[in-house]
Amino acid sequence: MKANQFGTTTEQQLFRIGYLTAKQRPQCGNCKHSDSVFINPDAINEREGYRCKKGSFATSKTAICNDWEAK
Repeated sequence: MKANQFGTTTEQQLFRIGYLTAKQRPQCGNCKHSDSVFINPDAINEREGYRCKKGSFATSKTAICNDWEAK
């Protein structure tokens, strides 16, 4: 969905209130300082984790801090 002033009535309403989808909201998962790492690669319980390159610590995808910057 592209919420802007030229879209459908619903999209115009979303644009007016500043609606952001889950992927557009600021979070570690879309920050330029985060790095995606795989934990237990090539194993049955493989999962993706995130590390903050600015603070050198593990974090979750949906965490947020004051130093967030868009990728």
